Amino acid sequence: MFSVNLGPLVLQASHLLLALAFGIAAGVGYLVGRKNKVNVTGILLDMALAALVAGRIAFVVLRFDDFRSASWWAVFDFRDGGGNWPAAIIGALAVAVWRCWGKPQLQAPLGAGLVAAVFAWDMSGSAIALRSPQGAAAPAAIRHYAAGKPMVVNFWASWCPPCRREMPVLAKTQQQRSDVAFVFINEDAEAAAGQRFLTEHGFTVVNTVHDADAGIAHAVGASAFPTTLFYGADGKLASLHIGELSQASLNAYLEKIAGPR
Repeated sequence: MFSVNLGPLVLQASHLLLALAFGIAAGVGYLVGRKNKVNVTGILLDMALAALVAGRIAFVVLRFDDFRSASWWAVFDFRDGGGNWPAAIIGALAVAVWRCWGKPQLQAPLGAGLVAAVFAWDMSGSAIALRSPQGAAAPAAIRHYAAGKPMVVNFWASWCPPCRREMPVLAKTQQQRSDVAFVFINEDAEAAAGQRFLTEHGFTVVNTVHDADAGIAHAVGASAFPTTLFYGADGKLASLHIGELSQASLNAYLEKIAGPR
């Protein structure tokens, strides 16, 4: 299970875990600080914001070449999932130290909340991992496309705006990375609709598959589009991404399965 459906919304499981961990940290911090009428929710919000900003800044700096040719807005578009975990953690801890320095009444509630959040993250993450497709082999219907290479499998549809926006990045990268197999699984009701979109926009892609009955999508658990799966050369699922990819985030995933170009 790598996504969770909440009505019309589809959230990546890791994002839901972050929200859960934040809620637990705020709740435990409130209970511990209640005696002294201390509430650390504001500090936790500041830490979350600092983590988001610091992680994004580090990601952009480390992948500046990828952003050089993109629009300025791409730097601030967090939807591509691009971030740097070490920088995010450092940013959050820096805010915690700054806000709690010399204020012992805040230190115990915040510390207790953070410990509870880490414990909840570990336990819930382990539970989800038991049901996760991570490490699973690619479906038999498309496995042959890999031919011993790392493989990127993109589930898309012509009626899906983020799918349409990310297609130029995927099409260009397929032509540049002959060391990686790219497979495009079209989820349109009619195969002609997907092919018409590719033709009208001049996208030259190979390894396109029409998933007529959504059987391939169901086999891997893809319930939202676009969803992109990244398989290592061993044929096992290494990473996944729900939502639109930027050139920077795509390259980051490719480095994990195939190394830099």
